Amino acid sequence: MMCSWRTDAQADVFSQTQTLRWPDELPSSPDPKTHLFITPKSNYLVDFHGSIQNPDLVIFLAGNQYRIFPELIAAFRSWVAQQPAYRNLPLKNVFYATLPPVHLIDAMDNGKLQVGNFWFDVRPDALWPDVFMTNTGQQARLFKSGYIDKYSIYTRNRGIVLLIKAGNPKHIHGLQDLARADINVAISAPTGVTAGNSYIATLQAQGGKEFTDRVLSKPGTVLSYVVHHRENPQFIADGIADVAPMYYHFGDYLKNTFPQLFDYVLLPKEGMVIEELSIAKIRNAPRPVAADVWIEFIRSAIAAEIFNRHGFDYSTPAERNIEIAPTQNH
Repeated sequence: MMCSWRTDAQADVFSQTQTLRWPDELPSSPDPKTHLFITPKSNYLVDFHGSIQNPDLVIFLAGNQYRIFPELIAAFRSWVAQQPAYRNLPLKNVFYATLPPVHLIDAMDNGKLQVGNFWFDVRPDALWPDVFMTNTGQQARLFKSGYIDKYSIYTRNRGIVLLIKAGNPKHIHGLQDLARADINVAISAPTGVTAGNSYIATLQAQGGKEFTDRVLSKPGTVLSYVVHHRENPQFIADGIADVAPMYYHFGDYLKNTFPQLFDYVLLPKEGMVIEELSIAKIRNAPRPVAADVWIEFIRSAIAAEIFNRHGFDYSTPAERNIEIAPTQNH
């Protein structure tokens, strides 16, 4: 029986553990007078950054880039300050969301996003993205819905690693260990979330379809359906899972941020699925100038250096400037 979240026994383990205290990912420092209210096991929205009220720039993005954005936005502000043409561009309130893009696009389609008891309108006259940074498959969906005209590819990930507990107590050394009866695997759902498709494709390319099916059908396999880049590490920290296929930049970030909790195992390059990330300006962007300036910055050497240092492989300057219509064969 495949577990969609956790069993009763796993829930007992979960209740005794602490939620990971993710480092702040703020687009700017809050006002010193701000009332701070954080309860990590509830009322804590880690994938919404900044204020939805009167933003100067709104960015929706594939959530796997969350580790980069605090530094990236700080560099963007510094870069803008050195550009005479943009020096007076207001950028105090940058809002960005790092949910999986399927949920963000659903919110655009439906006009509202509800998070527990809290909701906000997602409309051009309320909160609406100026740019969308995601994989090319989701850009095709945005194009089909009439939200964008074109996109350009700016970076690629470095493939997948196996995220494990620090110290490797289960002695996990490679892909075949995922099939062991004593190993509980956490993996993003193979449908709906692009990362899940990438992880499954890599498992199939390196281990074969029969191997992948066996891993997915194990009683101890846990599928994350909502925000895999937050759920899978939490499953390992809770003792619900022993290992999770994760993008390299996740493994690197988690090992360095929580060295007492996580490590990772490299996988062979052969058969590794590499995902491209692309940027598009929303057709009816409420802040078109800020959108254009942000895209120009993303194509800069400064942005490239930051992404590369955080575990990505940036595209060449020429490729960053190629604008692709989703109807083209890419």
